[in-house]
Amino acid sequence: MTQQTKHFYEFSHFRVDPQERSLFRKGKLVALTPKVFDTLLALVEHRAMVVSRNELLKEVWPDTFVEEGNLTQNISMLRKLLGEHPDEPQFIETVPRRGYRFVADVTEVAGEKFELQSHRAADSTQPHALPVYPEVEPPALTRKSRLGWAALLALGIAGIAFAAYQWMTPKPTAHRPLAVNRLTYTGKVAHVAISPDGKYVAQAVAEGGNQSLWLRQTAAPSEIEIVPPAEAAYLSLTFSADGNFLYFVRGHQDVSGEGSFSERGTLFKMPVLGKNEKKLLDNVDGHLSLSPDGAWLAFVRQTPKQGKSALMLAKTDGSEEKELALRKFPDNFLPGGPAWSPDGKVIACSTNNFSAETPYRGIVGIRVADGVETPIGSKHWYGATRRLAWLADGSGLLVLGSEYSRGLNQIWRLSYSANEAQKAAQKITNDLNDYTDLSMTADAQTMAVVSANRGVNLWVAPANEATRAKAITSGSGREDGVRGLAWTPDGRIVYRSMSGEAPQIWIMNADGMGAKQLSTDSAEHFDPTVSPDGKVLVWSSSAAGRRNLWQMNLDGSNPRKVTNGNNEWHPEFSPDGQWLIFTTMVYSLAKVPVNSGPIVRLTNGLSWRSAISPDGQWIAYNRLDEANGYWQIGVIPFESSAEQEPSPKIFNAPSASVFRALRWTVDGKEIAYPVTVGNVSNLWSQPLAGGPPRQLTNFNDQLIFDFAWSRDGRQLALSRGIVNRDVVIISNFR
Repeated sequence: MTQQTKHFYEFSHFRVDPQERSLFRKGKLVALTPKVFDTLLALVEHRAMVVSRNELLKEVWPDTFVEEGNLTQNISMLRKLLGEHPDEPQFIETVPRRGYRFVADVTEVAGEKFELQSHRAADSTQPHALPVYPEVEPPALTRKSRLGWAALLALGIAGIAFAAYQWMTPKPTAHRPLAVNRLTYTGKVAHVAISPDGKYVAQAVAEGGNQSLWLRQTAAPSEIEIVPPAEAAYLSLTFSADGNFLYFVRGHQDVSGEGSFSERGTLFKMPVLGKNEKKLLDNVDGHLSLSPDGAWLAFVRQTPKQGKSALMLAKTDGSEEKELALRKFPDNFLPGGPAWSPDGKVIACSTNNFSAETPYRGIVGIRVADGVETPIGSKHWYGATRRLAWLADGSGLLVLGSEYSRGLNQIWRLSYSANEAQKAAQKITNDLNDYTDLSMTADAQTMAVVSANRGVNLWVAPANEATRAKAITSGSGREDGVRGLAWTPDGRIVYRSMSGEAPQIWIMNADGMGAKQLSTDSAEHFDPTVSPDGKVLVWSSSAAGRRNLWQMNLDGSNPRKVTNGNNEWHPEFSPDGQWLIFTTMVYSLAKVPVNSGPIVRLTNGLSWRSAISPDGQWIAYNRLDEANGYWQIGVIPFESSAEQEPSPKIFNAPSASVFRALRWTVDGKEIAYPVTVGNVSNLWSQPLAGGPPRQLTNFNDQLIFDFAWSRDGRQLALSRGIVNRDVVIISNFR
């Protein structure tokens, strides 16, 4: 073992600890994501020097392609955390057309000595014991040491330090940087498919509430419209093996692109230059995959009334439809797959595993010969697994997956072989984009992806003047208020945010000041609701492995688990504070007394996300009409039960989605919800007494993901933002 001296950087009221990768302000830990810390450290170490954007991108994201917007977001986040305005830089100065410069006076401080074991220890998964330093309050949770940086910083001379760093840092030997080419700049691409030879890309383009199909060359800016705009949505695009035909599933997925449990559509086939489309199959959920010989196709079909989810096969002319594998609800296959292996023997498919001890989403391989399932890899996803694509040699798959519910999808490589079945998944991308679709060439050397840049933040407006809304948070990738937005009786906002490494629950004032993180562990937290008296907060958390309802005081103290089911989401207090309504693992509604008692199941059909009327008499919720795959709005009496479930009042609403936010208007006479047309959302409301819905807001830009009126009805909070989706061509990813 070698002893090294602890090394700090200090400026103003801040101290940077490179070894423990921590930032402190007046002795208090400041929460930073890893890449934001890397950005700060790079600027501090090159203080007084102009660091170009390219240099920062290479240092913060080595061997990974990311867009400059990620760096801009990191700089914006640092300025906010350091408390400066970009027009009056105290710490980070923008040098036009050149880069950034750290302008504050920095002092290097040597602290106590610690043991440097070896460079190999930097990869250890065991936490290191942290010495306690005077004047600094250590973080509550031990962080893994970056010993390579520690060794670098222990050397006093810059030239020696650089040489030591080059010697000690492992170098990639077989990998080249990703080759990335952005193909479109419209921000309106919904789905993509690349031809087997990589010369053409088919894309579904969403505009003005309609979608159309376009074909363009990858090597030249030439494109033609092959299917004109229509009031429909394309759920899947697939080229035939010879590249002469295009298969597509056309249905009615919500135009917000948030997805649905049932992405029901009809399968068509047509020549790649359009016209003469031929209908092949009905009731196709989501994507489809063609067998290597081009004779068969595979797709998922959900039949909730029968409680089953099936992986289906059919000839490519739509005949000889048959069931290959079956899952019983609540477990099911996801419409984001499937993918046929190059040898034609296995179909990979994404799955929901709700009946597991710890529910998760995973990938399975299903043998075509007998339908037997085998897990592929040990990776558990808790967010979407949207698309799968096999590598040409069958050694693995590319997966669009998220580690958190409603998190940003990244591109992963998952190994597949008898000897590597449990090998960890490897990230190909690690950025603030959300990858929503993926297609591969026949040789698996090039992929086309839909890359979505999401900037979703919190806005507050006077209740009757929504166009005066002002953003109270900022930044990309935060997803502020997505899966969680609630008001306290004293006018503060509780919300879920991805501003750190994991989704957490935060609280802040309605003007955006006084933000405080309430949940503190690395688990997944979402769906907060506040009791009518404002004393406690209930939310859904995976802190105990399963997703259960938890309760804590409004200051974040005394957290405790209050339910013990397998999966429980979207809690809401009844107006009298005596009951909690929530969504269960089997996609039905239930209620439980706040002070403990038996759980009462309220609905039998697929139900999601309830809203209780202000007088406590009615429950509105999203319900699936299995006949057509639409998510409608249902309303039942609060005293309902699944055993004697009355026929609900049913209202059809556009932009139907399982994730659709529902809220009662303040007077309790109408149910409000967002409607998205042409990438713009507005709030509409449906009178409980019947009649046509009416429009409540008149925004001309951005999407609405959630919303809530303040308890006094005077203010409206919105989770709102822009999602731009474009086609990106990527190679050199092996």
